Amino acid sequence: MHLRNARRRFGRCELDVVGLRLLRDGRPVKIQPQPLRMLVALTDRPGDIVTREELRTLIWGDATFVEFDQGLGYCMRQIRLAIGDDATRPFYIETVKGRGYRFIAPVIEESVGDIAPAADSPAAQETNTASTSPRGESTDTNTRRAGGRRPVAVAAAAAVIGLAGVGWFEWPRDAGDPALYTQVTNFTDAAVAPAVSPDGSTIAFIREVEPYYPILGEVYLKRLPGGQSVQLTHDGLPKYGVAFSPDGSEVTYTLATRGQWNTMAVSVLGGEPRLVLSNASGLSWLDAHHVVFSEFVGGLHMGVVTATDTRADLRRIYLPAHERGMAHEGAVSPDRRSVLVVEMGPSGAWQPCRLVPFEGSAASFQVGPPGQCTSATWSPDGAFMYFSGDAGNGSHVWRQRFPHGGLEQITSGPDTEIGIAMSRDGRRLLTSVGNEESGLWVHDKTGERQLSSEGLAFQLAYSREGREVFYLLAGSGPQRSRELWSVDVASGRSRPVIQGFFMSTYDVAMDGRTVVFGVKPAAGPSEVWLAPMDHSAAPQKLTASGDDAPFFGPDGRILFRASEGHNNYLFEMERDGSHRRKVRAAPIVELDGHSADRRWAVAMVPAEGAPPVEVALIPLDGGAERRVCPATCVVRWSPSGDRVYIQPVEDWRAGAALMFALDTGESLPPLPAGGIGSVADGLGVSGATSVSLPYAGQTAVPGPTPDSFAYTRTVAHRNLFWVALR
Repeated sequence: MHLRNARRRFGRCELDVVGLRLLRDGRPVKIQPQPLRMLVALTDRPGDIVTREELRTLIWGDATFVEFDQGLGYCMRQIRLAIGDDATRPFYIETVKGRGYRFIAPVIEESVGDIAPAADSPAAQETNTASTSPRGESTDTNTRRAGGRRPVAVAAAAAVIGLAGVGWFEWPRDAGDPALYTQVTNFTDAAVAPAVSPDGSTIAFIREVEPYYPILGEVYLKRLPGGQSVQLTHDGLPKYGVAFSPDGSEVTYTLATRGQWNTMAVSVLGGEPRLVLSNASGLSWLDAHHVVFSEFVGGLHMGVVTATDTRADLRRIYLPAHERGMAHEGAVSPDRRSVLVVEMGPSGAWQPCRLVPFEGSAASFQVGPPGQCTSATWSPDGAFMYFSGDAGNGSHVWRQRFPHGGLEQITSGPDTEIGIAMSRDGRRLLTSVGNEESGLWVHDKTGERQLSSEGLAFQLAYSREGREVFYLLAGSGPQRSRELWSVDVASGRSRPVIQGFFMSTYDVAMDGRTVVFGVKPAAGPSEVWLAPMDHSAAPQKLTASGDDAPFFGPDGRILFRASEGHNNYLFEMERDGSHRRKVRAAPIVELDGHSADRRWAVAMVPAEGAPPVEVALIPLDGGAERRVCPATCVVRWSPSGDRVYIQPVEDWRAGAALMFALDTGESLPPLPAGGIGSVADGLGVSGATSVSLPYAGQTAVPGPTPDSFAYTRTVAHRNLFWVALR
């Protein structure tokens, strides 16, 4: 790097190469060390293409790792966010597809002589990072307090590089930003769902393997301040809702398996977990024998209740009105008069948190951030409510004075915070800080290769002829976007299809000329839109009444999920939004897709007993419904409809599936009456073949040939931090 030309100006930005600082409009910008070094490397050679391999060598040296493309893509997104650039209409940095990047804006260099890096800059701190234990955890959790500065979490790229130590990287605090961070864990994957013991000496959390809900991972314990993290569970099953028993001797957690969510407990000394309560999740303790937890009452309808630890004296606190509503957990105030409820709404999306009376009266109202609220807790004196949630600019920590005080955002920046636990003295919060990144990959006879690395790619679908893969791309930065893109499988060239919307789902018509898509506005109910693929006409809004999950039926009409009363139903309408009618008289829970010939809808529907739901195929041109599996499963057809893949929920985590070859004109295999509960059970069905999908834990979308799939690889890097409050 050029350390003599210490200052570079471009556009509204100023880059201090020696001190490794970035300013925009004269104000310091929060940016992590790896992206900042990458920006320096690009401005070293304005106008030239800096190849991906050159950047790899310049920024990371000889370190090698599998997810390099995702690490590089993450750095570029952080750079664009910091300098105010747009990948689709770049002013500063041009992406040269398949080669690297070019800095295209004029760079003015100002030489101020040889100067040493600032003492608190990342360049100086490189030689003074925290020491690490043999397990890769930091043994130095001291917080720097110079000038009221706060550290920024290490980039997700560092996770896949496998850095052993994590140093502090600090910028001056934004006006009104009360947060000061102290790192507690230092994993190269993710630590989430924190809990603090009653005496404040220990924390528990889940070490996450895949970023889903419930979380696939294991429960860990760590003594403060610098103890080693100890693994308490070893079952490889999804979990959430970690808490300590009142005496601190056990850690309780929710275990989710085959549609049944139960509360388990494991001793802090280790040993085999024991069942505390069945059909109980998100459990917290009022005292040694009284608890608050959530339970299913039918389908996916879930409410918050209180009872003894033997389920005696059970009393309901809150039940969402809608049958799809799920109140996942309730945080009781210190005076036992109020409960903060974290819930999902009719579409399965997180809702704002809700404040309800502990005695269970009907009176309640929304509190916290005006968006998706995913966790909540109280200050020890009950004066403040704290939340982690996303109001449109990423998940961050918020607080609000009880009960109707003003709302304040505590944390900000490109890293996000999820899950919160309060210290005993109320002076700091424990939260998980970091990010998740995903790239689009394909697998075929030539092997595996990555087709996209910039942005968060998800919800994949092959074109009918199999030459393209469509996907939703979530943008980074303050602009809220989820747009439809496609990538050519052979060349790897990506192109935008529909932009300017925050899409939830989409479906491309069989002739490839039209796309129907769901939109979730920043405020208000979800919408359904229709647009031509060639942009020959403007997109048309069909509904704005909360409808979602649209797709084209066999006759070209549009199928979608709509809420009526307290239930969701399968509806259809014409392409102009007229002639709405209910397709299925009984309710559905989720609408999960359709067969390749559009003759069948895949839906999750309520079921009797346990598990409370099942996946069914609903005929769209007449005939009887077919049960695919109890609980949940993924059902996907190949683009031409010659194959269908079924993944029961437990096998989905392991990447195993059943494949059925279909005769011409057939949509379904010979499913047994009770459905398919597992890959092992399904092998007895005529024509079933077991296949291993290319990337376990992700939904692989079948391609035009039996050996081709598209899928996303998601990398999560999160660690636990104390956030000091003022």
